Amino acid sequence: MARAVLRELRLTAFKSFAGATLPLAPLTVLTGRNSSGKSNALDGIEVLARLAGGEDLADALDGRRREGGPVRGGSRGCAPHGTTSFQLGCTVAVDGEEIVFDVEVQVEPELRVLFESLAGPAPSEASPAIERRILLEGHASPDGSAAVDAAVYNGKRGRNPRYSFRDSRLLITQLPARLVPQNTADRAVIAAAAAVTGALRGTFHLDPVPHLMRDYVPGRDTELRRTGANLSASLGRLRQDDLGTFNRLVALVREVADAQVRELIVTESGLGDVMLAIREGKDRQDVTPAREMSDGLLRFIAIATALLTSNRGLDIDQGLLAPGGPPAGVLLVIEELENGLHPSQAVRVMRLIQETIRELDNQVIFTTHSPALLNALPGSANDDVIVCYRDVDDGYSHLDRLTDLPGYAEAMAAGRLGDLMSSGRLVRPEERRTDFAEFNRLLGIE
Repeated sequence: MARAVLRELRLTAFKSFAGATLPLAPLTVLTGRNSSGKSNALDGIEVLARLAGGEDLADALDGRRREGGPVRGGSRGCAPHGTTSFQLGCTVAVDGEEIVFDVEVQVEPELRVLFESLAGPAPSEASPAIERRILLEGHASPDGSAAVDAAVYNGKRGRNPRYSFRDSRLLITQLPARLVPQNTADRAVIAAAAAVTGALRGTFHLDPVPHLMRDYVPGRDTELRRTGANLSASLGRLRQDDLGTFNRLVALVREVADAQVRELIVTESGLGDVMLAIREGKDRQDVTPAREMSDGLLRFIAIATALLTSNRGLDIDQGLLAPGGPPAGVLLVIEELENGLHPSQAVRVMRLIQETIRELDNQVIFTTHSPALLNALPGSANDDVIVCYRDVDDGYSHLDRLTDLPGYAEAMAAGRLGDLMSSGRLVRPEERRTDFAEFNRLLGIE
């Protein structure tokens, strides 16, 4: 069965962005100078993913009753400076069809959904043809009541029926409870909403924090969390359930570690808690526990574990899909992949990412400043390198494909991608100026 996959993020009015689009391929590399807006773009994905879980806006954005805490900057930080709302959208692909979702959320004076729309393929009772239609469109009540009035496509002639939704959470998360499917049009609307929420819930932001990985954790806490705090328990389950993948991870650790790694082990306390350790020498007592491992090695193990188990071992709350909703893929988001990674291992890490994308049919997006990582990218991936930069005139962040930048072909002919970017080339569009001085001198033109 075809899966719901995120293909595009629209940063219509969000933080430092205005009218920007981030295309999402199986592998997307986001690069740019400091403060260019890379983290803001990833925050856009995070906000939509949280909202798609069906939480109230305040819980999702400001961390009320939420273990993960608020999004970076909280709800008010999502609105561009000088405004009181933010706008985001995404495009989801399912079996060759596209579903388009957009939302505007007010952050002041109170949090509420101002506008929401869903568009996609829609069957009609009057025609056998499947056409693209607005499946749902809602606007906040102008009288100040806590409601959004929305029209929902029903496949019939005349005006679509209208429903009232709460303005404190996304309409598409409320739709399955409000719309009782009576025909193919109703089922198409519910399936489209489920495809969007499922694809967004499949987003996993990995932000490994090494010092959280050094303690014993409950052995039953096995789904890897975004901080990697329960890495030891995740590896314990992996060793038990999939020894082949576990051994593959061990081989990777041997490649990147300076010490002679014989095996990874998971030690268990008398209370059932577990801790990762490395056996380095021939002596069975020659063991280094997680509390003594380097930050870089722990971070690498967490990233490799997430990549190798992204189809089954991550703490992703995908929720209950509505009847008829397609399964969702996983989008693994990693900020500053090079942290703790020695440049000599860049090629191996890139190869692992490409292998897992191909094997598990999932997506990866990561940000990087690393020349070594960029140099390790195959040329075929250059079209999926997105350059983020601030426009000196309007002050907004912009996103351009690397291959669309002026002078791309000429620059690439002069060197490798990472080396070019570290020297200041291909980090933003530059106006192409041709110096005609010598030509004019030959023609006698002053």
